[in-house]
Amino acid sequence: MSVRNGVAGLGLGDIRGDYAVISPAMGATMQVLRGFLLLLWIAMLVTTVVNPSAVDANAVGTTAVVAAVYALKFGWRRLTARLGVNRCYLCADGVAVTNRFGRIRDWVEWSEVTGVQQTAVVGLVMGCHRIEICRSRSAAPLWFVAPGAKSALVEALLDEGRRSGALE
Repeated sequence: MSVRNGVAGLGLGDIRGDYAVISPAMGATMQVLRGFLLLLWIAMLVTTVVNPSAVDANAVGTTAVVAAVYALKFGWRRLTARLGVNRCYLCADGVAVTNRFGRIRDWVEWSEVTGVQQTAVVGLVMGCHRIEICRSRSAAPLWFVAPGAKSALVEALLDEGRRSGALE
């Protein structure tokens, strides 16, 4: 059974969009790795200034590392989207979030939503939004982290919530 079928089985209506989400641990790890990549690039730049005859070796090494990082990033995004891993599904009647194994972690119907709290965190190498959807019943809020300083998920979530009448 695919994740989309599992989300459709929750009774949340048509799936209007699915977006990538990250766990806080993964976000911190990505930030550290990007920081190391930045430090590597600075080290290569300093080495090139100190020893200009090594520019060919430095350029090849740095270019290979940067190309490998972007290739891995692109491949990982495609794979996780295909498997439904760490996704937020916006549906006509609610929101569902999957975990790192592609299973539904939590979901909420728009009729139960009392509000949405959003916190933006923007740093030198990474930006993200922590979104918390408050529920009318005593259940814990549904929360997730959307990657990117300008996340398409944030706008789509707020638009979908307004369309359904859950948000003003």
